[in-house]
Amino acid sequence: MKKTIGIIIVVFLITIIGIKIFVPEKSKIKVVGDGNIKIACLGDSITHGFKVSNDDIWTALLPKMNSNYQTINYGLVSRTLLSTGDYPYFSEDIINEFWKNKEDIIIIMLGTNDTKDINWNYNRFEKEYRELINKLLKNKPNEKIYLMIPPQLFIDDIGEDRPNRKNLENGVIPIINRLSKEYDNIKVIDLYRITKNHSELFIDGIHPSEEGHRIIADEILKVIEREE
Repeated sequence: MKKTIGIIIVVFLITIIGIKIFVPEKSKIKVVGDGNIKIACLGDSITHGFKVSNDDIWTALLPKMNSNYQTINYGLVSRTLLSTGDYPYFSEDIINEFWKNKEDIIIIMLGTNDTKDINWNYNRFEKEYRELINKLLKNKPNEKIYLMIPPQLFIDDIGEDRPNRKNLENGVIPIINRLSKEYDNIKVIDLYRITKNHSELFIDGIHPSEEGHRIIADEILKVIEREE
């Protein structure tokens, strides 16, 4: 009897610990650089810098590449653009800070977690992304806005709770490209194009390695400097 109770307690504790492991943590805003051009970086774990050191995240590399920049990292692990997703990005407290702050450039990279089958909804994703753009244009009319197409996915273990390459390629990418063409002052940074054939740039098929973050930072720098 005591052994049975002990097993139940252990299973219960493992369950609780497991829940804590898989619920994404809250994040603090990370600011890097002293430049007078402020760049707000909105996104999921690829922006947050999952599995790489803070110094190697693309948001931290930009100010090193151009001392005129200061980046403000609002990245959150596992979040979705979709309000109906498992962890909606724009319902988090950290985003309230973004709406209060004033930056010069806004870079958005969301969509990877939206591609999970448990989250994906083509029409809703397009609708909510358009609503986000309209809100940005209304509330932050002087900021330059860049929509980033997420990197390629290199994962074979496809489950309904895993990012899905098909939904990325047939949904997220064409939607972002179409939305960018609807607004004259919205630009696209295409990370899918530069990572499409480079699985070596990823730690686990989803998250970029240090070298992957450097490649991403190079591409971002090239695009935004061209637009200045």
